[in-house]
Amino acid sequence: MSLINQLFFAVLISSATSTLLFFVWWLLRGFFMIADAKLVYTTLRFICFLYLLPIGYVSILLTYRSGFQGRKGVWKLVFARTGELSEKLWLFAILWVIAVIFLIAYQINDRLQWRRKLADNLPEFDPVAVRTYSMVCEKLKVKKHKLPLNRNVDIEMPCVIGWIRPRLLLPERDYSKEELELIFFHELSHRKHKDLGMKAFSVFIMMLHCFNPATWILVRKINFWSECMADLEALEASGNLQNAKAYFDNIAKLIPDDKKKQVNSAFVSALCLDKKMIDRRVEFVKKYKLMKSAGRLVTAALGLAFIFASGTTAYASGKTVADLHNVVYQDTENYVNVREGASVRSVVAEDGMIEYHCRIEDLDTEGLQIVSAPDKDVVSFAAGIQYNIDWYINPNTRYVSGEYYVTTSQKLGASVTVTPMNKEFHLGIMDDHGNAYYVVGRNGTASHTFSIPESCRYRVFIQNNNSVYLNAVGSFVYENK
Repeated sequence: MSLINQLFFAVLISSATSTLLFFVWWLLRGFFMIADAKLVYTTLRFICFLYLLPIGYVSILLTYRSGFQGRKGVWKLVFARTGELSEKLWLFAILWVIAVIFLIAYQINDRLQWRRKLADNLPEFDPVAVRTYSMVCEKLKVKKHKLPLNRNVDIEMPCVIGWIRPRLLLPERDYSKEELELIFFHELSHRKHKDLGMKAFSVFIMMLHCFNPATWILVRKINFWSECMADLEALEASGNLQNAKAYFDNIAKLIPDDKKKQVNSAFVSALCLDKKMIDRRVEFVKKYKLMKSAGRLVTAALGLAFIFASGTTAYASGKTVADLHNVVYQDTENYVNVREGASVRSVVAEDGMIEYHCRIEDLDTEGLQIVSAPDKDVVSFAAGIQYNIDWYINPNTRYVSGEYYVTTSQKLGASVTVTPMNKEFHLGIMDDHGNAYYVVGRNGTASHTFSIPESCRYRVFIQNNNSVYLNAVGSFVYENK
């Protein structure tokens, strides 16, 4: 019993001293943000490790033995009574042991449930998914053979699971290439930062210090900041930091409508927290971008504001997806520079459609054929005159119109209906500098008005990446704003 008492007393002292440091971190996290956003998460992880080290308890014993023996005064009395105090904690120590055993049993049961789900894992064979996964692994410098890609019919959200033999799981549903890139960049960022191991360690600390509410908060903070760091890594690696709105909007769309909470397990790192947490991550990315670009004085002011303002906003638990999108639209920018890299970027346009920006060569697939409209269709006309489309597009073919000079004071609207109606296609415009802007047509239709980022000559195109012919009928027109 004495051993249990002393162990509980050591945990109690360690919990008190580490919680004090946790409170200091809470006050200073804004200043860490000024220096480097990653310091916020790094220092939080360090504090998590301190909870396991009985530094306070050891210092008390050493101080009593070497510094206070033989002295008179109040401090001698305080330290001399630590042994007596620990002996009187036997009831609390027993309750603590029972609580720890209960929490460990709960985690073991959770692990067994996930193990049963993992029995249905199947290797991913979809060529688009496999190719995209290899590309993202290469960009993030993650060895893909150490994190196999699997499908699982029993999960609802993409996730990374496992400590010793981790794997990335996709639900049994179809994803577009853009959605797969988002999923892989985010989840592989968790793997790169070893977030799953850190999450498990924080849960262990919470079980060991289960009597301390601060450790339960610590687990939530570890989860939240690991998501923020994964967001930053994914946005920077994919070149979409200036277009965070589309990133978070697409994450929101990947959450099932009946999904209110993230998978709450120490063994799993899912794509996102619950919907009400996404706007907090949006706010973090917004502050990060401002601090990164602002001057020193402005940055210091933002840091002070971050200290007092972070965590004070109340988020309603009943937010709908539309509410979430509204927050995303207001808190992030809609601008993207298509000359910054070769990867495809997505933007939420004014009409609510996802518009993709890229270099035209990024749309080229193996064996792609490019067909220009017949000479009789290549005509010059004034703004406001409608140009009719009636194109038969071969499989794996991009059909391109003639060139038309359009200025930034104008816009170009295109609308098309395609048969067969169950095939996806790209409807877009390309400029004579090699940039492409397009939307994805689904269910046989696509209609979108493109803003003109630069005055130059543009072509309208429809790209058929399917293995069947498409018949596209519609029109496009450019006119003044």
